[in-house]
Amino acid sequence: MPDEIGDRSGTSSENEEALVREFIRRLVGEIAPAESPEVRPGHILLDELGYDSVREVELTFALEEIFEFEPFVIEDSPVMRTVADLEDFTLDMIARGRASVPTWSEVDGAGSLISTFARTS
Repeated sequence: MPDEIGDRSGTSSENEEALVREFIRRLVGEIAPAESPEVRPGHILLDELGYDSVREVELTFALEEIFEFEPFVIEDSPVMRTVADLEDFTLDMIARGRASVPTWSEVDGAGSLISTFARTS
């Protein structure tokens, strides 16, 4: 298994994008209060997935930690209503060098982080 998800390991940028999107969907689904069999890009966080302000903060902290966003990047972000908005924003910040693509071990270890956020609410 490669050490990095992104181009640095020799995988294509399309694979990097697909993996980042898949990971964000998993994260959103795990933290979401409403159960959904499959989180889709068009899902609206507040209406369809049951997010409230507390869950949005938990999701923000998880994204900041996993993708190592630069300080204040998320606070200065536009309103993100859908899962696709989160995916696109994260990929844009990665492309601008303001966030990092996690390593495979960080993705694997994120399960405990996700569980921690999901249990606290």
